Amino acid sequence: MSWYYAVGGQQMGPVSDDEFNRLVQSGTVRRETLVFTEGWSDWRPYSTVASGAPGTPAVSASDADTAVCAVSGRRLPKRDMLEFEGRWVGAEHKEEFFQRLREGVNLPMDVVYAGFWRRFLAKFIDLVIVGVVNIVVAFLLGMMLAFAPKGSDPGAAVGMALVIQILIQLSGIALALGYAIFFIRKYDATPGKMALGLRLLRADGSRLSSGRIVGRYFAEWLSSMTLLIGYLMVAFDKEQRRALHDRVADTRVIDVRRR
Repeated sequence: MSWYYAVGGQQMGPVSDDEFNRLVQSGTVRRETLVFTEGWSDWRPYSTVASGAPGTPAVSASDADTAVCAVSGRRLPKRDMLEFEGRWVGAEHKEEFFQRLREGVNLPMDVVYAGFWRRFLAKFIDLVIVGVVNIVVAFLLGMMLAFAPKGSDPGAAVGMALVIQILIQLSGIALALGYAIFFIRKYDATPGKMALGLRLLRADGSRLSSGRIVGRYFAEWLSSMTLLIGYLMVAFDKEQRRALHDRVADTRVIDVRRR
């Protein structure tokens, strides 16, 4: 029998009966942990099946009258819930549930966070795209310097070169911000992330505002200035795969191809 379990909102598994036993003994799977196995119609807290799991779990008679809320993850009586396309949601979470559906946001048990290498490749693609545009802009600005009237004052030439260099730096920042704001606001992902099947959302599943996108862009500078350790944090955050700038901006990168 194969088992699945949820840790930090992320679906894990499948694992065998023996491995599931080890997870229970180590404390990874607790009484409140949501679990799922073949033949079940929904996820259940481990406490409701612990007497018979793993193996052939004993299903209590009350299970037919209860369901796991797709928003809160809690098991509730069905008489206090609403069913929609096979999902059950508690009455107090009804508005949040339908708001998330309208926004196309995955519900908690469907979330799979993007790993380090997928994010690295997506970032590399974005850097190439923005880098090519920056090269073109820098070339045009450099041509302005080359064709600028040459005076006898060498200080003026140095000043012009400095101004051009500042313009190149500012244009690079402006291009990167415009690129991020346009694509993330429209598609919840940059072209690099779209190519890898990733989406960028808030921790609660909502979309990013323009202000948060700008804040996240500058927060990435922190990830770079820490000898890239801020980026490497993704590989060591086993629950939600957050980089330093994700923690600062309260964002998550979701793998929509594996939900």
